[in-house]
Amino acid sequence: MMKSPPIRFLNKLKLREKTLLVLSFTLASLTGVVYFASSTILLGSLKIAEEQSARESLQGVLNVFAKDQEAFTVRYSDWSAWDDTYQFIQDHNDAYLKSNLIPEQLANLKVNLVLFINTRGRTVYGTGFDLKTKHFQPIPAGLPKLFTNQLLLEQAQTKGAMTGILVLPEGLMLITCQPILTSERKGPVRGALIFGRYIDAEAITNLSKITRFPLQIYSLQSSNLPADAAAARSALSAQNPILIHPLTETTLVGYGRVTDLRNQPALLLQVKIPRKLYQEAAKSQQQLMIAIVLLGITFGGITIFLSEQLVLSRLLRLSSGVNSIRISQNLAHRLTGAGQDEISSLTQNINELLETLEQAQGETKSALDQVTQTNGELQTVVEQLQGEIWERQRVEDALRQSEEQLRHQTHSLEQMLSELQQMQMQLVQSEKMSSLGQLVAGIAHEINNPVSFIYGNLEHTKNYVDDLLQILRLYQQEYSTPPSSLQSAIESLDLEFVITDLPKAFTSMKTGAERIQEIVTSLRTFSRLDEATVKVVDIHTSIDSILLLLQSRLTVKGSNSSIQIVKDYGQLPLVECYAGQLNQAFMNILANAIDAIEEASGARQAIAAQSNEASSLKTHNPAGTITIRTRCQNNDKIEIAIRDTGVGLSEAVRSRIFDPFFTTKPVGRGTGLGLSLSYQIIVEQHDGTLACDSTLGQGTTFIIGLPKCLPPNSAV
Repeated sequence: MMKSPPIRFLNKLKLREKTLLVLSFTLASLTGVVYFASSTILLGSLKIAEEQSARESLQGVLNVFAKDQEAFTVRYSDWSAWDDTYQFIQDHNDAYLKSNLIPEQLANLKVNLVLFINTRGRTVYGTGFDLKTKHFQPIPAGLPKLFTNQLLLEQAQTKGAMTGILVLPEGLMLITCQPILTSERKGPVRGALIFGRYIDAEAITNLSKITRFPLQIYSLQSSNLPADAAAARSALSAQNPILIHPLTETTLVGYGRVTDLRNQPALLLQVKIPRKLYQEAAKSQQQLMIAIVLLGITFGGITIFLSEQLVLSRLLRLSSGVNSIRISQNLAHRLTGAGQDEISSLTQNINELLETLEQAQGETKSALDQVTQTNGELQTVVEQLQGEIWERQRVEDALRQSEEQLRHQTHSLEQMLSELQQMQMQLVQSEKMSSLGQLVAGIAHEINNPVSFIYGNLEHTKNYVDDLLQILRLYQQEYSTPPSSLQSAIESLDLEFVITDLPKAFTSMKTGAERIQEIVTSLRTFSRLDEATVKVVDIHTSIDSILLLLQSRLTVKGSNSSIQIVKDYGQLPLVECYAGQLNQAFMNILANAIDAIEEASGARQAIAAQSNEASSLKTHNPAGTITIRTRCQNNDKIEIAIRDTGVGLSEAVRSRIFDPFFTTKPVGRGTGLGLSLSYQIIVEQHDGTLACDSTLGQGTTFIIGLPKCLPPNSAV
């Protein structure tokens, strides 16, 4: 076995060099483990604490921002609940404007916007104001759009004062909208008073001084955001309203969303927070690593010195003594060593081993003579054993022949038992299908008589009703003004609706009767299950009658989708067969196809439910498709292929599907007899063929081959 280059290198080193290498590796590994552990545990914990502290700081800034809005609301509440304002919104008097809404007063209020809106949503008075120049300005251009649907006015009338931020083309503005009431804060409300103030750089600076953090506010609709702010805008959501991440080694940056007046996300608040805890932890980690390295170097030097004095030098002397004994091959020589430690014990053990080897050498010589004598005795015993072995081999051959005969008899009995089980299964199924056929035929006959009576009289009844309606129309034309009692009865009966709806009702009754006749015909066709005589039948008619009986199963449970039937019928001659038995085989194969599609549909719905696509599956896509293709092979055979888009079969399952009592369905849903009986009916009773072609996950195809005429020796 080849050794790797590192192993070969270590084998060439001396014990002293290996010891030095191991100590150096241990010291380096310990230092690395301590460094990474401190980085992972200490700095990791500090980062979590740092992020939590940053979140609390950012939340505090958001709270200060919210409290500033509350203070803004309270500051102007006396203006809206004031008798003079209550009167002004009614009579528009100029004295109120000249005494209250003057530049000095607006500058003292520190507002950039004043609006008086009456209950009809019209602006009684409004103006903008520049706090720097103390001059009146036009109302911001973006405001009229907000008042076209009386948004602020409706909020003020129903919910009281409303304060928030508006994103305008001129900039961000803090708005408070309050209902106009009397000084006693009583109504009715005569409108809304709106004050607004721009959130400019000076306002942001004042907020930074209050919170003691550098702040920056961005509009979420801005297309010129810095890269970091744009990434934060994409990451923030209603479930994750705050985002914290390191900006540099010395600074954390936090982002939070601020909603506008309509409680929609409007602003992105950026807060920069110093990383004091992280810097102190990094400095402490560096100091700890320096101390660990110095301590490791000191400890390693002391360990190497003590190892050299107490262990290595003594091991070298012991190795030299053992080597001299190997060269001289003198087992009487003994090693010397002082002390009571493991090396001294090893020296003593080597001396005892040498003494034992010396004794064993003498014993070996005497034992060799004894072995030579024993070999002769063993030779005699071996010859006796060879004779016994030959006798045992003869007995084993006889036992093996008997075992083979028993195995052959067991196989024959198992085959007979299997045939008896199949015969019993056929008899039970035949009796069951016979009773079912008689019951179905009786039901079809009992239903057909009253339905024929109803269907035959529907046309006559419709003609009678049409004649009565025609007479009624002539009566209405001749007597256009009936008596009041008759008019009341006509209105109560809703005669016009009855005249319109009655022909539709007869059409629906006729359609229903025709549907019942189709079902009765299918039941009569399927009731051939109890017939054991050979008949000439149309295969297409038999398949259609079975599909009609299975119509209720073509809608998948728990879904709005249905199974699509595709009929690719060719020109087939009439086929000589046992019609009832063949119908049973078709029924079993089609029912299995429906079961496979339902299983595949259920699996798709379970997968779609996890990705929120279940509703689209139920609405737009069919559950699956069953394709029935018939063709005429040569002139004496026909072929029927039934293909489904179900779950398909694995190779292991496909090789056993025709075995009796084999099923993959849950307990209570399948007996494992359907396909086994179908195989016997088609192959054994009709001298046909039944093959299965399937791929797991892609569907299954059953190919049925039938002769046009039954062979003379075929029997049920």
